[in-house]
Amino acid sequence: MTKTETVLTKAVLSAAEHLGLTSDQLAVLLDLDLTITHLDDCKFSSLQKEIALMLIRITVSLDALSGGDTSMTQHFMKSPNKVTGGIPVEQIQNIQGLATVLQFVEGLQTKH
Repeated sequence: MTKTETVLTKAVLSAAEHLGLTSDQLAVLLDLDLTITHLDDCKFSSLQKEIALMLIRITVSLDALSGGDTSMTQHFMKSPNKVTGGIPVEQIQNIQGLATVLQFVEGLQTKH
């Protein structure tokens, strides 16, 4: 694993924790084999890297909007949202929902 991949792995694990995602939810999101016990054991495809970066961007935007309040961030992720049309933690389990949530939180951040 390269240094870049190591940094990405640590960042996506931190982002998932900040958002309140379980390891199973992260594995589904990144389309990883659930039998892998450590992300260090796998190599990300280009699509997985893009998904990881999108998740990190969501975390950064929510962190900025909430002033770093993890409980507020996790509340947002677990609450129904009329604008995104669902519950963000469920929506991000597919690429379309991930893009929708990302667009929404980055849009809020630019208005803020």
